[in-house]
Amino acid sequence: MTGAPSAGPASALYLGVDAGNSKTAALVSNTSGEVVGAGRSGCGDIYGAPTPEDAVAEVLAAVREALDQAGADVTAVRGAAFRLAGIDWPEDQEYWDAALSRRFPDALRRRSILNDGYAAIRCGSPGGVGISVTGGTAAAIAARGHGGELWDMGWWGQHEMGAVGLANEAFRAVFLAELGLGPRTALTAALLAHYDKPTTEALNHWLTRRQEQASVRERTSCARVVTAVAAGGDPVAVDIVRDQGHRFAQYAGVAARRTGLVGEGRPVSVVLSGSVLMAKDSPVAEALLSQLPAHVPGAVPLSSSLPPVTGALLDALGEGGVALADAAVADATVEKVTRTLPPDEFLAT
Repeated sequence: MTGAPSAGPASALYLGVDAGNSKTAALVSNTSGEVVGAGRSGCGDIYGAPTPEDAVAEVLAAVREALDQAGADVTAVRGAAFRLAGIDWPEDQEYWDAALSRRFPDALRRRSILNDGYAAIRCGSPGGVGISVTGGTAAAIAARGHGGELWDMGWWGQHEMGAVGLANEAFRAVFLAELGLGPRTALTAALLAHYDKPTTEALNHWLTRRQEQASVRERTSCARVVTAVAAGGDPVAVDIVRDQGHRFAQYAGVAARRTGLVGEGRPVSVVLSGSVLMAKDSPVAEALLSQLPAHVPGAVPLSSSLPPVTGALLDALGEGGVALADAAVADATVEKVTRTLPPDEFLAT
């Protein structure tokens, strides 16, 4: 962020961190929500980084950059929210708590550490109650109830979703068709063209060979191809997309039940985010929305154009005493945060 006003070391600041496999982002704001510092680094997932210590180093690098840009010391941070991929079990949370305590023994004492799935909730529901359904490279689903109940999918997800799910289901369909064990599909020609491979055998070899096989990013790059083929009416691709949407809705239903959001008779905010669900005319989002009422009665779908780190920052503000449950306060704070965010390219994956 260029030209951000200095917060000054004595100012009360709030820190939000969103860490995933592709990047870690950190934002620092003052009490009004004005973003005064931003930082970015690499993989902050203790399951995805070469070592857990590497993930910690990346998260701390983003925090340092954001604070340096704010012209402030960590002791000025009144509240911090760490929303980190790989917070899936109690020991993961304990690991991060210990790591932060070692690095900041006299600061960041008011902090929360949760799975990154929670970050998107306040991007659409500033009060912090509701469900987030993120479909990006993979899937993250989390919910917070009116009584503070928390649930996130973590390792409970038994289906591949997001771009990974679309890609792997499409590969399976193409290879089964080649073997005569599945119906012919337009996905075959589409994927061969996308990856510039002459045959399905060449594609299979590239995806599975021992050396120089396709990276995760290369494998998942075909997600938009799969949805485009589905939009063209190919029955196999249509089934893949519909199954994806149904699975997202099913897990959102689990999140609603586990946090007491079902049966209250109140509207339930369901915030959609991630490249797969936010793509223009996304057939996966369409399939999800068609199934959602059956699994989350009273669901109110909301699409978020804000980056998840914004939700982490709003969590820090809300947990630090800013009355985001008050609609007027929430609106003013979100407007201030949105207006002072760093450029889109800074937070792009």
